[in-house]
Amino acid sequence: MRPEDIFRRTNDRIAEKARELNWRFPVPFICECSDLHCFARVELTLEAYDELRSHPQRYLTAPRRHEVDDAFVIEREETFDFAEKLRATE
Repeated sequence: MRPEDIFRRTNDRIAEKARELNWRFPVPFICECSDLHCFARVELTLEAYDELRSHPQRYLTAPRRHEVDDAFVIEREETFDFAEKLRATE
């Protein structure tokens, strides 16, 4: 399993817990870049996170210089980037 997929699963668990707690503030997620040693924090509302996850090939990363292997940035915001893989990885 690739680092970005491990971080993605972790973020899915964070989102699940935030929903259970009825969290209404931006949620602190971790960067889903391919660097196994990166633990940058990225804050995002649950609504924005759900929109990201509605596209199965998209990943949440800290802004600038946090890359996902085989992906390109499709949206750049001040506090986060969305990257999308061109194809599914195994």
